[in-house]
Amino acid sequence: MSLFQRFTKMRADKREWRAQMKRVHAMPKDYQVVYKEVEKYLFTFAGGSGLDTIAGLYQLIDFLQDGVDNHIPVLDYVGTNVGEFAENFRQSLQTKFWAEDWKNDMQKRVHAKLNKASHSHQRK
Repeated sequence: MSLFQRFTKMRADKREWRAQMKRVHAMPKDYQVVYKEVEKYLFTFAGGSGLDTIAGLYQLIDFLQDGVDNHIPVLDYVGTNVGEFAENFRQSLQTKFWAEDWKNDMQKRVHAKLNKASHSHQRK
């Protein structure tokens, strides 16, 4: 992808993000509160760059909009345990999770150290 194409894509992505945030701001306050908390949760636990989480947020906005359109109180719609809802939603997205990154890095460090240690024992 050329520099121009990347710049054009970045601008389009920003426009899309702003449009989605306008949708959130048009929701009732209780829905906005739940959205912001789930957004914070998803970005906190996102692995990798977190870019795949953004597509999930757009899905969340669509989901919440259905609740708004059907006049369902937000806690009746997502449940009273918003933390559990956020975790279940995160799992449904099948995005990278920071703990996976952490486990993979730990695995690499352990193997590197053990391989280094086994090579030094072989030399003695």
